[in-house]
Amino acid sequence: MSVADFEAHLQDSAPGFRCYRCGDRTETATFLARVRNQVSPPADTSALSIIDELLGSAGGAIKQFYAKHDGVLMYEDSLSSRWSGGAYAAAGVAFFPVREWQAKTEEMREGLSEMGWSEEHMPAWLRQGIAFGEIPHSANYFVIQAAGENAGNVFYADHDDFRPDPIAGSFEEFLDSILADPADFLLRLGCYTRYSDGKTNIQWIPKEYVRGVS
Repeated sequence: MSVADFEAHLQDSAPGFRCYRCGDRTETATFLARVRNQVSPPADTSALSIIDELLGSAGGAIKQFYAKHDGVLMYEDSLSSRWSGGAYAAAGVAFFPVREWQAKTEEMREGLSEMGWSEEHMPAWLRQGIAFGEIPHSANYFVIQAAGENAGNVFYADHDDFRPDPIAGSFEEFLDSILADPADFLLRLGCYTRYSDGKTNIQWIPKEYVRGVS
């Protein structure tokens, strides 16, 4: 697959997830959540130069991605914000605008420090990597390593279930892991994404991605 394949996925018409009720051990998908992808305009020349500065040769594919959209919010719920009066909307994956990368990276490290992590005990990818995205409302970040033996690898900074190894060997591989099975991707990374039916307080867990929801 490629960045172009992922771009086509972002343009899916009327995407959604078949979901099961939280607590249902049979995982019977009885609710269809309608979602949307919020795609920002392309990154400008200045933003693209920041990618070069931060990632160097490790930033080729991610620069190609951001040349098409400077930030993306994927699988945003169409009903949860309505249910909670607009204060909260569930979503699946967020790619930060380039100019937020450094601030988000500092926010990630400060958050881990407040949880008791000392800098000396952080692996190199946490000390040196750049946070470019997150699972919304999880406080867990996607981090790309700029240099060294793990240059270009993507890691998941999960404060609940720390994973020392990369979740993808490259940015393209990271995109492929989402595209291969979006519902499974969200489940494997903590099952933070829960959708609403807009009528009850039931949390609906995505089981199967669908496109062209009628």
